[in-house]
Amino acid sequence: MAPRSVVPSPTVSPFLLAETGAVSRRIEALGVPRPVRAGDHLYRQGEPSSSFHVIVSGRVRIHMLRPDGTTRVISWAEPGASLGEGVCFDGGVNPVSATALTACEVLAIGRDVLVEAARDDPELLVEVVRRVARKQRVLHLHVFLDGLPARERVVLLLGHLVEAYGDGALGTSARLSVRPPVDELALMVGLTRVTTSREISRLVAEGVLQKDGRSIVVRDLPSLRRRVDAVAV
Repeated sequence: MAPRSVVPSPTVSPFLLAETGAVSRRIEALGVPRPVRAGDHLYRQGEPSSSFHVIVSGRVRIHMLRPDGTTRVISWAEPGASLGEGVCFDGGVNPVSATALTACEVLAIGRDVLVEAARDDPELLVEVVRRVARKQRVLHLHVFLDGLPARERVVLLLGHLVEAYGDGALGTSARLSVRPPVDELALMVGLTRVTTSREISRLVAEGVLQKDGRSIVVRDLPSLRRRVDAVAV
């Protein structure tokens, strides 16, 4: 089922969903198919790259190893999303790694191929610049998150999860179509597993959430909306 908007969307989300439109299709037409096994890297932090990728199927995790040895999950990329555009064009090295969470099919689009195509179709480069700017905003979101108390970090992340993966067919409630482990959620907001689990348990006790095995159900969407609106950026 396609993601549905059931919570007002914060300005930027760590979940990269499908890019749509005619320009996106023209970019994808330049790609070379590449299968990626679950657990394999599309690219690694600290390495250069002369291409970027569009996800055809599967899910990719974008993450950073920090100087203190901890990992920060920056985003997930879903089918139709692109990633790695910035380093492809700035000539530097990757500030993050991208790892396939599931078996994936991706399109690799070379810098030289896109630049050549853009001679006759400059909208291609404008679209790439837009995507790079959006990725910058994702990094700004993580800086913002680090300044919030634990409760607000978890609430904002839940708002993003419901926006990207919530099935709102039940009206005032929504079930997430993904089942992220608490450890992964903690790595997305810079908290420990224990702290993240505690805040989720508090939201369960307050009737906002319901745990169904590893699945998360938002029982009270109006309450979540109010909490997200109070901290959304």
